Amino acid sequence: MERCKEENMLKHVTLYASENTMGLSMGLTHDVLKFASDLQLKLLGSPIAVKLVTIDGLPTTTFSGLAITPDSALAEIDETDLVILHSVWGDIAPLLTQQAALYPKLQQWHSRGIPIMAAATGAFFLAQAGLLNDRMGTTHWHKQAHFARAFPKVNLMADRFITATGELYCSAGLNAALEIIVFLISRLSCKAVGEAIEQAFLVDFRRGVTLETTSLNHQTYHQDDNILNIQQWLEIHFAEKVTIGEMAARINMTERTFKRRFKEATGETPLGYIQQLRIEQGKELLKHSDKSAEEIAWAVGYQDPGHFNRLFKRTFGMNISRWRDIYQHTISRK
Repeated sequence: MERCKEENMLKHVTLYASENTMGLSMGLTHDVLKFASDLQLKLLGSPIAVKLVTIDGLPTTTFSGLAITPDSALAEIDETDLVILHSVWGDIAPLLTQQAALYPKLQQWHSRGIPIMAAATGAFFLAQAGLLNDRMGTTHWHKQAHFARAFPKVNLMADRFITATGELYCSAGLNAALEIIVFLISRLSCKAVGEAIEQAFLVDFRRGVTLETTSLNHQTYHQDDNILNIQQWLEIHFAEKVTIGEMAARINMTERTFKRRFKEATGETPLGYIQQLRIEQGKELLKHSDKSAEEIAWAVGYQDPGHFNRLFKRTFGMNISRWRDIYQHTISRK
């Protein structure tokens, strides 16, 4: 196993729970972090300090009535590398009012560039804090109508399992939340820890094929809001014929400045980024539709299906038909 470097060490994680927290959300997160902490201790000699907090530091209960005993009150937490908002259930509206002290804290952490992950309905807390205004978000399907009514300024991506924008991560369910947690641990701790967690907790679909739709491979954890706006716009318009000039004009930049800022923020050129979006969407259509390779190529913006197939093979190491065969075989064995 590759040895971690000390500078790649996750030191503090804050888990936020309120009344009616989903016990499964809390238990799953604790198990993953315990596994990661033990491995980081082995590799680096230092565990991950995980703090479970409530608004006032007092015990509360999960949705099913299980006791939650916090480590501290929210106000006592300042130093943290990652914040996870647990999913809640039941009547969410009064919970949002009761957790009023949480929102300035979330705003403060976000302004410092600290990643905040909301598991399923935990996205309501992010939205109530105003952090998702004019940004993408998602939440559990059962609460999407409520979310859309309560937060019209949020670009609710109802068909997405995961959204990631400016160090704010939302999931539509607990499987997607787990994928985000693994991604963030890999980034904040080290690759060896992340790979071990992935093997232990996530479905191992070999040969580079992933089972979940994610935005995590796209560099959205920077703080350049202008570039984030373009990234969110591209999530919807990637299949169209988009030019550098059009993207630059949308955020009042020259083409030269736009290309430089985009590269600095994402690590990709604008056209390379669009290509990634198209390939990823093509992969999802291969998984979830009966469309032919040619139809999928056209749907994601390629007029030449052969060109799409070559790009797909370069990305995943196999052509489209082979990838689909492996995916369908894997699913049929479940």
